[in-house]
Amino acid sequence: MPQGKYESLYNKLSYRFNNEDLLQVALTHSSWCAENTGSPSNERLEFLGDAVLGMAVTRYIYSQYPELSEGKLSQLRALVVSSSSLSQLAENLGVAPFLRLGKGQTASDNALPPSMLEDAMEAIIGAVFLDGGWEAAEGLVLTLLGDQIEENSERNNEDAKSRLQALTAQHFSASPEYAFTSVGPAHEMKFFVDVSISGRFLGHGEGRSKKEAMQYAAEQALTQLMDEEDLNTDKMR
Repeated sequence: MPQGKYESLYNKLSYRFNNEDLLQVALTHSSWCAENTGSPSNERLEFLGDAVLGMAVTRYIYSQYPELSEGKLSQLRALVVSSSSLSQLAENLGVAPFLRLGKGQTASDNALPPSMLEDAMEAIIGAVFLDGGWEAAEGLVLTLLGDQIEENSERNNEDAKSRLQALTAQHFSASPEYAFTSVGPAHEMKFFVDVSISGRFLGHGEGRSKKEAMQYAAEQALTQLMDEEDLNTDKMR
């Protein structure tokens, strides 16, 4: 392997591997392994890195934001470690040119799918954990995602409607849709709101104004999404 092959990546990661073979595995897609027997893919490192990433972000936001409730901490973590956040991070770091891909993937004129970049990013975090231990991995995560955490912590102080907008944009690339109904005379009108994403119902709210009803509906939707996020995380672990 040529000397300095990963130099630009090291500089952007602010981390240099002691065992460069770990980084090579982290950058090896299963399509490459299918054509090159005996070489492991990055799937196991991805699994490890996902856990390390979640713990590093959770520890940090738990200690740094004591004013946030459990629900808001979950929302903040979900925004920071979302698929779009990680794939964008991999893109910013220039990970794609270093990936070992099968000929079919290499020959494709299409850009790499975000999921592939996300997986590689998690695998790199897992590789750093094995190479340098918890302190190195936690330092890497906070160095790379510190700005994201700060930005999204400020957003977490916004109202429920704004937080739902941000969360769904990152996880679903879609915006919430609100459907209104109302009953009663003008001076005592009560509003009912259902919120959905891509046709899927997520929450219901009631209030004396549209704004109040929307906030209740958005809070319910956020709770639903966070419950699902926790469930999916438990299944993956």
